[in-house]
Amino acid sequence: MFVLRDRNFYKKTVLLMLPVILQQLITVGVNFLDNIMIGSFGETSIAAAAFSNQAYAFFQFICMGLGSGAVVMSSQFWGRKEREPMLTTAAMALRVTAAICMVFTLLGMVWPRLLLRAFTNDAAVVAVGGPYMRLIGATFLLAGLSSTATYLMRSVGKVRVPLIGSAVAFFLNLFFNWVFIFGKLGAPRLELLGATVGTVIARAFEFLFVFGYFAVKEDSFGFRLRHFLRPGGALRRQYVKFSLPVLFSDTLLGLSLTLVSVIYGHISAEISAANSISGSLVRLITILNGGLSGASAIVIGNTIGQGDLAQSKRQGNTYILLAFLFGLAVIPVLLALTGPYLRFYTIQPETEVIARQMLNITYLMLPLQMVAFVISKGILRGGGDTRFLLLADSSCVWFISLPLGALAGFVWHLSPAWVYFLLNVEFPLKGIVCFIRYCTGKWIQEIKAK
Repeated sequence: MFVLRDRNFYKKTVLLMLPVILQQLITVGVNFLDNIMIGSFGETSIAAAAFSNQAYAFFQFICMGLGSGAVVMSSQFWGRKEREPMLTTAAMALRVTAAICMVFTLLGMVWPRLLLRAFTNDAAVVAVGGPYMRLIGATFLLAGLSSTATYLMRSVGKVRVPLIGSAVAFFLNLFFNWVFIFGKLGAPRLELLGATVGTVIARAFEFLFVFGYFAVKEDSFGFRLRHFLRPGGALRRQYVKFSLPVLFSDTLLGLSLTLVSVIYGHISAEISAANSISGSLVRLITILNGGLSGASAIVIGNTIGQGDLAQSKRQGNTYILLAFLFGLAVIPVLLALTGPYLRFYTIQPETEVIARQMLNITYLMLPLQMVAFVISKGILRGGGDTRFLLLADSSCVWFISLPLGALAGFVWHLSPAWVYFLLNVEFPLKGIVCFIRYCTGKWIQEIKAK
């Protein structure tokens, strides 16, 4: 049978997808509400918060790579019910996470202005954003450990605790932002710095709730704090082979997205603003992509771990078809939302035209984009084909998409629509490359504990 008709398969997929989508919506909602509250204090404060959040967004891509890399191994071990290698994988992943997060913590707390200057040369923005970035830096280690623990629990189907933690953290962030930004309930009026205080409180709670549960009560891995320094042994080589390419791939992706913003910023204010406006709507698509690809990686990883390779191929066929159909189904919804969404902004007609062109190009590529996400970040990653994905990701972005976009904007002086298309051409290209790899069957790589 080419695709599956098993209800349990679809039920498991939905149960894994929905919490991921909700968690990401909560994250987007936190940033959206922060921007609204800070928006009343002027453009310098808005810019300072925006650039600090860009630094944090890059850090989140690294966290995503750390967590996803651990999922590649733990999902297959869970499929075989091999608890000891699962525990060792968790310990290694958390140690690597802690080490990398400490570097970001040092940069954020000790050299916050240096970190901000990587994004802007505006002295006023750097001066205002320095204290904001320093407090954000205090949360890097907490957020990183919470994120890795979340991914590890997802790999064994435990999604409720991280979702509850994110939901409560969202409301804590909202409440304490209101209190400290505007000086309510007798608290000092801290304005921009108040948003950071709310964020620190929310992330501290999320760490205690999510990582605390993982280290005290979670029984699938059986990880406890005493296991933090557990030796990797023979699994260390497997971790380097299968997990680290995911970290490098997602880090390069985060860096490429930062460079895309830099390219737009150096072309014109209109294209940069249009990209920012269209990006908010495009993020909704990314959330759906992330939910489906995350679910497919776990389901297929579990199946390969059980040794049922034929079933994993049928599951892969089904996920590719679902991704393509989802992409087609979402297009008319987004087309209907485009007009009302753009009317929320008071912008020049030229900027609106560019934003609309960007969105239309995104809609045209959407089915292929969703297929590319699901095959690369889901099926092939769940199958352990991480080194091929690192090559495919880096090649399509760094050797094709970014150079073509830069040439189109700075040398050929093409229209904004062409610049946007070429900077996003990686998606159809990566979809084609990864689909060919999928058809060869070489993506299935069983990860052995010894």
